[in-house]
Parts: sequence; structure tokens; C-alpha cells
Amino acid sequence: MLAQFCLPIDLASLSKRFNADGVVVLRGFVALERVGQIRKAAMDAVVQRIPPFELEAELGYPGAPASTADVGGGTIRRLRNMAGRDPIFAEWAGDIKLLTIISCLLNTPQITLTQAHHNSLMSKQPSFSSDTRWHRDVRYWHFSRPELVSAWLALGDETTENGGLGFVPGSHRVDFPSDAYDENEFLMADHAEAAPWVALAQFPALVAGDVVLFDARTFHAASRNRTAQTKYSLVYSYHASSNTPLAGTRSSSQAGLVFELASAAVIA
Repeated sequence: MLAQFCLPIDLASLSKRFNADGVVVLRGFVALERVGQIRKAAMDAVVQRIPPFELEAELGYPGAPASTADVGGGTIRRLRNMAGRDPIFAEWAGDIKLLTIISCLLNTPQITLTQAHHNSLMSKQPSFSSDTRWHRDVRYWHFSRPELVSAWLALGDETTENGGLGFVPGSHRVDFPSDAYDENEFLMADHAEAAPWVALAQFPALVAGDVVLFDARTFHAASRNRTAQTKYSLVYSYHASSNTPLAGTRSSSQAGLVFELASAAVIA
């Protein structure tokens, strides 16, 4: 079972499990009142449809509309640049409890929120959402080192029925051969070397206020939303400030937000 922590959190214990599994769950990490405020602002942002955003039809994953001209073709998959859209999103990006944990996991007091990747509201809507197959985020992120941590905030219930994320514990430490991936760099679940790992996958059920922290090298996947309610999640990714994006890549296309943290042993 994935390691699950409730406040207060011992950082040494959390760091040990994160290093082993590449993913941990923080239960009830954000107060429900604050989650409600973030969720309302997020839903308003989806309705306003202010760019930049990504449509399901643009990616064309299984289950998505075939084109933007088809029924459901305007379905938003994610809103981008969330930290810059509204103070409520920026406040969560700079949350001191969250940043202190991430600083511990990255073993540095100087961390940066990348605005070029994730920094998104994930909107998995009924009828026109899609399946995301097994992948690791470093397949399209380019930094000096592949050491980044993502913080996934559930703004409501997340289950396998509405497209909740699944993770392969320990997969951040595994290198698969090139023929284990398809042409889009998704891991082929039936590959001889990948299958035993995929069989270990876990899909944690989340409720509003839960946070999942995962290494950018940890394989994860999600199905389409098969319920009648839209699922919203807010995800940011962080790296050590010394871990710079490579010039000329998308990772360097936007300046990150830099934070300096003091050391701590326990998050209350």
C-alpha cells in the first residue's frame, strides 16, 4: 500500500518512503474551507475559458473527441499557467507547509516552481475525457537532472471510476529498454519487462484536501471519467533551483517561481 501520512508529519519518515516508492499520499493536508475556495475559483476559470488551455481533442488520447469540430471537441483537458491566474492559486503554489516538505524531498532550501510544466488545473469531464496510459513526466521535461516533485491536490473525490491517478511504486528507480515504449513514449503494459511492474500499480482513492507527491520519474496513468460529475485537480511541479532547465527546450520557456525555505523536522 502506498505510504499515507496525516498531520503532523515526520519529515524523515516521509522522505524515506518517498525515496523508496517515488510517491506518497498526504491525507487531509489542505483544510476543506480552503479547498472549497480553490475549487470555486477553478470552476470559474474553466467556465471563462481564458487561454492558455489544452483540449482533449488536441491530444487525441483514447476516449477523446476525434477533432475539435466533433461533438465535445471543445472539452478542456487542462488550464495552464495556474499560478499566475489568481492569487488563490499562487498562494497554494507557495504554501509553506507544502514547500517545506518538497524542500526536504529535494534536499535543498532553494526550490523553484516550474511554470512551463504542469502548473495546471486538470479537468476530467464526463463523456469526453480520455485515458492516459502509463508514462513518466520526464519523457518531455528537460532539466540538468531528472529530479522534480509534483504536488497533486484533489479538489474532490478521485477514484478509478472518475479517472483518479494510479502509480507504480518504485518505478522511479527503474530503466526499461527502448522497445518497452510505443511511438508516443507510453510504457507498453504487456511488455515482458514492464508487465511485472505494472502489476504492482496502485490507485489511491482521494478526497478533497488530499495531496499526492510523486517523483517525475514515477510511472502513472489514469482512465477516463465514467461518472456524471467533473473531476478537478490542481497540480504543480518543483525542482531544486540549482537544477536548471536546458536551454532551448520547453522547460526553459517560462521563468520559474523561486522559494527559499528554512529547515524543519515536523510539519504540524
